[in-house]
Amino acid sequence: MKFWIILILSLSISVIYGQDKQPKKFVFKKSIVSNESGISNLESKTDSLIDTSYKPNGKDSVLNRSFKEIQMTKFLTQTPETEIYVEIENDSIWRFTKQKGRMIGDYFMIKKNNGILNYYDKSKSINYKKHDLFAHNDKYQIIKNRKDRKEIKGFDCYKLTIIKKDKESDLGNTVYEMYVTEQIELPIHSVLNLSKLIPNIFPMEIKIWGEKLSGIIEFYELIEIE
Repeated sequence: MKFWIILILSLSISVIYGQDKQPKKFVFKKSIVSNESGISNLESKTDSLIDTSYKPNGKDSVLNRSFKEIQMTKFLTQTPETEIYVEIENDSIWRFTKQKGRMIGDYFMIKKNNGILNYYDKSKSINYKKHDLFAHNDKYQIIKNRKDRKEIKGFDCYKLTIIKKDKESDLGNTVYEMYVTEQIELPIHSVLNLSKLIPNIFPMEIKIWGEKLSGIIEFYELIEIE
């Protein structure tokens, strides 16, 4: 009898420890997903953007105008896939990007409870720039749908939609549609440079688009977690 009591207690402790242990590394695959209507809509938006700055008697020739249009469309529809790494060290969240196995750009470091985004060189020793994400007085609409759920990498997730209001943008408001979990105690700004603190809700899948350009989506898929 004593043996079984000890065994049950040991298993209970193991289960509790497993629940409390938080992941320390996440890898997201970031890609651009588009459809025909989205590309057509982008081209019309590109035309309007270029027309506002086009000067027939200035430096913008017809060739330059066409080149700008092609470049913008290609940039948004043929952008290579990248991998976003998020690594947790104590209370610090480090983020960097890789493309085809090679790191591009530098490191970003941010804390869980504030919006100071620190820029570090590749040695992680020189903090050459700081930017306060939360300094902007952006307005957001937050919609939680706990009935729309899915399991991602073993974590229970529900649908969260965040709409960033922007009256001046040609693309309208920015929509962040994601599946999030409350089982991982990290804020949304661990992955995205969101100008609002939303603590202890971690995004496991993210789609981002402009309300007036819904056919082209920035997609983050979690491919690795440790």
